[in-house]
Amino acid sequence: MTQALEALIVDDEEDIGLMVSLFLKRAGIRTTYINRVESAKQAIIAHDFDFYFLDLNLPDGTGFDLIPSIRSKNDASKVIIISAYDGHLETSKAEEFEVTAFIKKPFAKQDILNAIQL
Repeated sequence: MTQALEALIVDDEEDIGLMVSLFLKRAGIRTTYINRVESAKQAIIAHDFDFYFLDLNLPDGTGFDLIPSIRSKNDASKVIIISAYDGHLETSKAEEFEVTAFIKKPFAKQDILNAIQL
């Protein structure tokens, strides 16, 4: 029996986190939703996820703050940024961190599904 894929979703907007979670669950991926950077850091230490969906603007930091921890744990994990902030600074930093995908809010279900197929 193969182990199910798992995703960590970090977004302070609960409706966004739950929507992404629903899309992923329907695709057969187990999800964990967290709304703060510090809590996400603890989850990253405790568990290895296949996908990380990160919002950039969080109350206690940014999704970029989590990427070094993710990469040091498992460099093969896919990191997907979901953000309304998609200016030059954000996209350049995403390239620098070699994120798998950058999804602009608002997004469609297919954007999420495309990101996990990469």
